[in-house]
Amino acid sequence: MSDRPLHLVDDSSRLRRRTMIVAYLAAGLCTLGLVGVMVRVATLRLMPQPPLVAEASKRFSSNVLHARRGTIADRCGRPLAVTRYGYKLFVDPGIIEDFSVFSAHLAHALDANPAAIDQRIGRNADRRYVVINKLLSEQHARAVRDLNLRGAALDPRPVRHYAAGNLAGQVVGFVGDEHRGMDGAEFAFDQRLRGETGRLRYLRDASRRVLWVDENDYRPPDHGEDVRLSIDLVIQQIAQQELLQTVEKHSPKTAEAVVLHARSGQVLAMVNWPFYDPNDRGNTPPAMRRNRCVTDPYEPGSIFKPFVHAAATAAGVAHPNDRIDTTTSGAWRTDFGRLLHDASPHGMLTWDEVLIKSSNIGMGKIGLKLGSRRMREALRKFGFGSETACGLPGESPGIVNPLRQWNKYSQTSVPMGQEIAVTPLQMARAFTAFANGGRIVQPSVLAADALNPRYSPALDPAIADHTRYVMRRVVAEGTGRKANSKLYQVFGKTGTAQVPAPDRRGYLPRTYTGSFICGAPLANPQIVVIVVVHQPDPDTGYYGGIVAAPVAKRIIERTLPYLGIPCDVPNPDSRQVAGR
Repeated sequence: MSDRPLHLVDDSSRLRRRTMIVAYLAAGLCTLGLVGVMVRVATLRLMPQPPLVAEASKRFSSNVLHARRGTIADRCGRPLAVTRYGYKLFVDPGIIEDFSVFSAHLAHALDANPAAIDQRIGRNADRRYVVINKLLSEQHARAVRDLNLRGAALDPRPVRHYAAGNLAGQVVGFVGDEHRGMDGAEFAFDQRLRGETGRLRYLRDASRRVLWVDENDYRPPDHGEDVRLSIDLVIQQIAQQELLQTVEKHSPKTAEAVVLHARSGQVLAMVNWPFYDPNDRGNTPPAMRRNRCVTDPYEPGSIFKPFVHAAATAAGVAHPNDRIDTTTSGAWRTDFGRLLHDASPHGMLTWDEVLIKSSNIGMGKIGLKLGSRRMREALRKFGFGSETACGLPGESPGIVNPLRQWNKYSQTSVPMGQEIAVTPLQMARAFTAFANGGRIVQPSVLAADALNPRYSPALDPAIADHTRYVMRRVVAEGTGRKANSKLYQVFGKTGTAQVPAPDRRGYLPRTYTGSFICGAPLANPQIVVIVVVHQPDPDTGYYGGIVAAPVAKRIIERTLPYLGIPCDVPNPDSRQVAGR
């Protein structure tokens, strides 16, 4: 037995019991409190009251995380369009102590008018985000940072830069203020280039410092894909330089050139003059931004003759050595009263010589034999009247009238390249039939498509090859002699078309479109080149053989060596490409 008195033992037991009771009560109260807090949290989370939501939302901020727009490059990876980051200047009027002093400091850093900044802030004093400048220069951005002004901040924003300037400007296109493609490749491949913006939402304190970021409130940006075009900047520069020479000499209204790889359909160069620099689009008229190589059809004139010549030969209505009377006067009237003229009289010509001499009379006579239906069907096989599906926006299908609109006038007009409209790219596509054994290839502006060219049959291979060799004679001894190269055997056709009057029937006086389309080398064609010169000064020359053929020859003489294609003319004068 314990020596402790009984009353002390009883007191100790009572104390322990009392302590346990208090502990249990405290634990119970704490548990109830925690349960209450959890219930309250759950209630606020699942069924928050509108006043509380409004108050809590003031403590959250959201940032848009910009996705980097993909780079547009040429076929060799040279950049055409890239994204860099610039800065937008904004202010928070709510934490600016003195608008006038603040505006004076900011204006000094920006070389701006302090009164204008003060007025803008004053008009938006109740807002927390007021944009002062949408895009600062690097110099001004550094000056603003150095000021360290309370209430001023820089917001990074993506900026599109066009590294090649006016090289292929209309092909590349541009992006708008929302960084979305507005024209050219920027528009055509916008979904691939654009990517998807991310988001960051965070809880902040009264000083706008970050307190908490929930994992569900962060979504990283998904950057856009890079796109590699078929354009080769070296070939593009060659074509622009050579086209500019004829522009300076003949002062046309506009001019275009296309260089197409004959086998793969790759668009190696696509030139529109006046040139256009997407970096300076604010000072560029909208019409200058248009890629007329695909958007603007025109009457082609005599460069259209090879297609009708081949179609008539294929149909058997004319044979290469058939003799055709083109008259010794250079004029001939049809039995329905239409008068056809040649630039000079030729008398009797073989069917091949009709193409070599570019006789309107000879083409008109055979056109009547071929007839509307067979002629139209043949032209449709060459791709006329349909888009090339090259991948660029705004493409025109050209004009090939429905058969019901054809008549005997059409049968003599179309063989001369009248009463029909084409784009330069359509012409280049159709011309590939003479380089690919009678098959046309679908043009493409994407480098990846070179691995899988798409062909369509247009002509018997033997007739395609024969027509190609006839067009070699056009260059060697006919209207295209100024395209005759000492390096490569060029085959092609000239064209000189009157310009239709826009407000009436007939044609404008002394207003022409001079053009030339060609390919090389003769035995194994690798490229097709078309040059179109609209409304050159007639006092300096307007025939296609004068204003367009020399340009095409120089493009070929510089492009084929760059592509590693050997010369096919014996003992070529290599000095012609040196230093070019």
